[in-house]
Amino acid sequence: MPQYSATAFQWSGTGYNALYNTSYTATIDDDDSTLDGASDTNETVSINGGAFNASTGQPYDIDISFTDVNGDPHVETFYFVFTNGSWYFIPGPGSEFSVGATLGSYQSHTTTGTPYSTITCFVRGTLIDTKHGLMPVEDIQTGTEVLVANGCYKPLRRVLSRKIRAKELQENTKLAPVRIMAGAIALGVPSRDLLVSRQHRMLISSNICERMFGEPEALVAAIKLTELPGIHCEPANKGMEYFHLFFDQHEVIFAEGAPTESFYPGPEALKALSPEARTEISCIFPEVDEHGFEPKAARYIPSGKRQKALIARHLKNRQPMLQAEKFHAKH
Repeated sequence: MPQYSATAFQWSGTGYNALYNTSYTATIDDDDSTLDGASDTNETVSINGGAFNASTGQPYDIDISFTDVNGDPHVETFYFVFTNGSWYFIPGPGSEFSVGATLGSYQSHTTTGTPYSTITCFVRGTLIDTKHGLMPVEDIQTGTEVLVANGCYKPLRRVLSRKIRAKELQENTKLAPVRIMAGAIALGVPSRDLLVSRQHRMLISSNICERMFGEPEALVAAIKLTELPGIHCEPANKGMEYFHLFFDQHEVIFAEGAPTESFYPGPEALKALSPEARTEISCIFPEVDEHGFEPKAARYIPSGKRQKALIARHLKNRQPMLQAEKFHAKH
């Protein structure tokens, strides 16, 4: 049975409107990738390496407002678990909740399980631009030289993959990919429909981006782009395989002609890897295990709220996500 890791916070016990300055590592031992609580007899959780205990009580997925470290308000779903004699809550992948955030008030609860293994990845069949031309992602191997945004070719350090069963997707639709239809980002970009995981980031390069952030380019999660025409979440009706591309550092590469990111080894993404994959990555990149390690992003990554505002501004002004005068890749 696979294990997964996630960041957890101990419930204050005093209700809501509490500041959280300490986080814990939750280890989930489960046969799927969804936090289902007592409805899943195969699921147990431990905190900071303690003994595994089964979760008890309902509901488990609760929508709560909170204020992040920048003072911005959010409403997100948190998974609550009773283990080792205390209540803990686990934010979903890509959450803006972190150490220093203040939990707000109860909003509602849901019966949909929280996913905790969604990470940056491409779907089988995606064409990647390499030194040998366009190659399906499943044919790329360690050492393959891949085109990056500055016009150079850089060797791939590792390719990892994970198959998602149809049943798993149906039980957890948040694992289904986002489809970016041909030409949805800009004229001819992507050149074919592109499918990526929901948290996979695409490059935005525009005057609007520069005015908002002081940066001409930014990376935005695919799920945030679904406000745009031609970009939507795929139905969770069949199994698929995801691929993760690792370089010596975070890079902007080209998938179906669209600039997008390679695997970003941030804390949440690393925790979402299986223990086997995590061990393999640690052997190749030992620095990821160093205390306080923060990878350098290939481009500016706005907060979730600012990503949403960027997309809204583009919609209002009817501007493409890529503008030639801003994006100067030698593609």
